[in-house]
Amino acid sequence: MKSSGCFPGLPGHPWLSGTLLALLLALSSRPAGAQKRWTLADCLAQAQQHNVAMQLARVAQDKSTAQLAGAHHLFLPTIDARVRSASNWGFLVDPSTNELSNRFNFGNQAALNLNLNVFDGFATVNLLKLRRQQAAEADYGYQASTNDVLLGVTYAFLQVLLAQEQLLHSRQRAALLVRQEQKVKAQLARGALSKRDLLAIQSQVAAEALLTVGAENSAEQALFDLRQLLGLPVQEEMVVQQSALAVVPADPEVPLAEVLAAAAALPELRAAQARIEAAGYVGQLSRASFRPSLSLTGQLATRTSNYEDLRFGTQLRDNLNRQVGVSLFVPLFNRLQLRTADHLARLEVVAARLSYQQVARDVQAKVAGAYLACRAAARKYEALQLQAATAEEEYRYAERLLELGSIDAVAFGVTRGRLVGAQAELVQAKYDWCFKQQILAFYQGKPFTL
Repeated sequence: MKSSGCFPGLPGHPWLSGTLLALLLALSSRPAGAQKRWTLADCLAQAQQHNVAMQLARVAQDKSTAQLAGAHHLFLPTIDARVRSASNWGFLVDPSTNELSNRFNFGNQAALNLNLNVFDGFATVNLLKLRRQQAAEADYGYQASTNDVLLGVTYAFLQVLLAQEQLLHSRQRAALLVRQEQKVKAQLARGALSKRDLLAIQSQVAAEALLTVGAENSAEQALFDLRQLLGLPVQEEMVVQQSALAVVPADPEVPLAEVLAAAAALPELRAAQARIEAAGYVGQLSRASFRPSLSLTGQLATRTSNYEDLRFGTQLRDNLNRQVGVSLFVPLFNRLQLRTADHLARLEVVAARLSYQQVARDVQAKVAGAYLACRAAARKYEALQLQAATAEEEYRYAERLLELGSIDAVAFGVTRGRLVGAQAELVQAKYDWCFKQQILAFYQGKPFTL
């Protein structure tokens, strides 16, 4: 299938091929100095590092990883040290001798405490499982954000290519019109055409110049949008590497069911499944606070005081105290809060399952829509190729008639207008089909390529 997304009438090349068009686009946008040319792969790699949405998703992923590490650490004992120094005036009981006294006292206390959680109603275990599911959900969320950004970058990259190709076409049309204007002037001098024909062709030249200005603005806006997605400074110069679009007919052997099956691995669905698992662990975690808990405690303490005439080191050694204990907590009545917690936990699981069903339906709708849109874009592109080919034949014929003086410039402008419209629609359809092919390939697990 040949693409006819070009403008006829170039000297020596009445029908410009797609390869030559890409070459002209590259040459027209080449800067004077050596400058990096951004390919789609470069843009995708840049977006993964500097796009703000992806950076936020990466931060959420890092936070969930830190929370998971913290849940692992809850199985370790807690150890703390306490040191206290105090001075007392007046009546008091000496902490070392337990004797009544009424004089100045300066004392020190030091203690090392240990607490080991033996059983907490499976709260720590369920919290660890909850953090694992939340970490998995964050990972899938990062993947989903990555996919959205990469699709957006691919679309913006194609919009740049489209805008630059439309700009080149507009400049080519303007050059052709200038030559037609010269021919009309020659026909006017011979009396074959009237002043009205010259004014009509000059009006078309002015209109095409206005279209060129609009195409230049569109090309600059497309580059600006791409820079924004990539996180590049607004003032930074950017040149996009031109590439031949791989516009091929859709594979009729790939049924919709196969595409839907491949899309089942999308991170949106996996994240929704992780939320269901997490909701179950949240319920188990809430029940843990209503179960008995058992902990092992230990303490190593000592004290010193100026009431004793012993040396500081001797007091530390003689007043050393060791303590080991077991602490058991048994909830007896919690004002029926356990029943409320169980009910809320079950509702959370139901809500998570309904959310998964909604996500699954949304994914199926997106995939099926992408599949049908790709087929429709392919058919539209093929139909517009025929339309553009017919318009090109009509234009060449009208161009010859204008040179012979058989038609006026107004009729020639009408024919030219049909060709311009047909070619604009064809170029737009080509890029639209290419992007829809990228979306469909993405849902099948294939990388972004041009």
